[in-house]
This record gives sequence, structure tokens and C-alpha cells, in this order.
Amino acid sequence: MSSRHQLLAFVSLLETTKPYLVNCVRVPALQSLLLFSRSLDTNGDCSRLVADGWLELQLADSESAVGLLAASLRLRARWEQVLARQLARQARRRPEEEEEDEDEEEAAVHRREEAALSRELLRFAASQVPYSLRRLMGLEIQNLYVGPQTITAAPSLPGLFGSSTLSPHPTKGGYAVTDFLTYNCLTSDTDLYSDCLRTFWTCPHCGLHAPLTPLERVAHENSCPQAPQDGAPGAEEAAPEPPQKASALQRPYHCEACQQDFLFTPTEVLRHRRQHV
Repeated sequence: MSSRHQLLAFVSLLETTKPYLVNCVRVPALQSLLLFSRSLDTNGDCSRLVADGWLELQLADSESAVGLLAASLRLRARWEQVLARQLARQARRRPEEEEEDEDEEEAAVHRREEAALSRELLRFAASQVPYSLRRLMGLEIQNLYVGPQTITAAPSLPGLFGSSTLSPHPTKGGYAVTDFLTYNCLTSDTDLYSDCLRTFWTCPHCGLHAPLTPLERVAHENSCPQAPQDGAPGAEEAAPEPPQKASALQRPYHCEACQQDFLFTPTEVLRHRRQHV
């Protein structure tokens, strides 16, 4: 097992007489598959993952596996929200318009959210978890899923995957968490009682000391009322905004209306003047 497995990603596909992958870059395998796979399937303790039905990942620590999986769900949801907001803003804007539809305060909030998301993505990509990566063979793919189950009651683990609700998957078995994640649908040769073994554990936030399984530990940490919340009020406001990179078109500009000096491009000068009209 290693934490250095990598995949090859590309930015665009150039098609001439032959197809060429353009701007190729190596990316960490586990984190990239968790963020971009169209389907993710897990076993009972999430130590075994199958991405897109043919790439298998085995993780040594089930707690780390569940933590990474829960983090990827949060990041994917926030990323989709940011992309949807930007696409909606572009759709509302007419081609001849140069001004933003939203006010400066709302735009600043969105910029802080995007900056926070970028930092969390970097931390997620830099996480070090040992795992193995291999391609599944044809016979393994045919016997990959447990199939529909007669007992459809979802496990009572609030907070395991955030606010997502678990519903039985009609074909794979297990429980559908999102449109791409199916929990506990993979066949396994492990001991049937391994998921029930509990060890005493103390919550680092509220001090709860109880015998819990690894999944119950992660579920409690995600739903613990005393755990620090992501994006606490005032946390982002305290951080100063990074200075904008100067453009070659920017020139010093003194505004007679507000008596302030700026470094603006010609377009920004016109935009600023319209604010005083």
C-alpha cells in the first residue's frame, strides 16, 4: 500500500488525424477518484471502494476511508453550488453588459466562499492515506455487487454522510447516498461480525466515552454539537483579501468625485465613473 498512487488527467482533447491529450498532469489517484468519479461503490466499512465500476481501492484504515469519503461529499456539493451560481450568473448577463448583476457585498461573500473552497480542496488533495489501487478483471466485475436485499431498513448512523439520506439501491443492493455514491453494495469476504466489533473511544470534542464501531465514531464526530463547524461566522471576514495581480493595462487613476487614487484599466475607469452618475 502507498499514498503516492497517481492518475493522468488532461485539460482538453485535440483531434486532428489522431486524437491528442493536451496539458496532461499527474494527480493523486484516491482524491481525484473521490471528487470526479461518476459512480462510487463501497463495502460496509468503506475500506474498499470501486470507482466507475472498474477501479478498486483498498484502504487500510476504515476511519480514514469514511472521513475522506464524507469530506469528498461535502466538497463535491459545495463545488457544484459554486459552479451552478457562476453558470446562472453568466446566463443572466447579456453580451454587451460588463457590470456584475450582484452588488459588491454579495460578490465579496462569493469570493470568500470560493477562496475557502480552494483551500479545502488543496488540503483534501494533500491528505496522506495508504491504499492500494488496481483494475478489476471481467469475472470480478460480474460478481461485484450484492444485489437487491430483502431487508431494506437503512442503518441508523446520522451524520455519517452529512445530511444525505440513505435509500435502498434497486439493482446494486446497499444504500444510495447520492446520485453517484452507493454505500455497502460490494460483495466482501470479511468476517460477518467484523462490523459489530466495538472498542472504547473518547470524542475529542464533547468527551463522550463509549464503545463504538469505526462507522459510529465518524458518524458521532460529524454530528457532534461541540465540533467546530466549517465556515464559522467571522472566520473568513477576519482574513484579509489577497491583493489583486496587476495587469499590464492598468494605469494610475485619480477620481475627482471621491478623491481617491486607483490602479485601473480603461474599462474599470468607465465602470467606476458610472458609480458616481
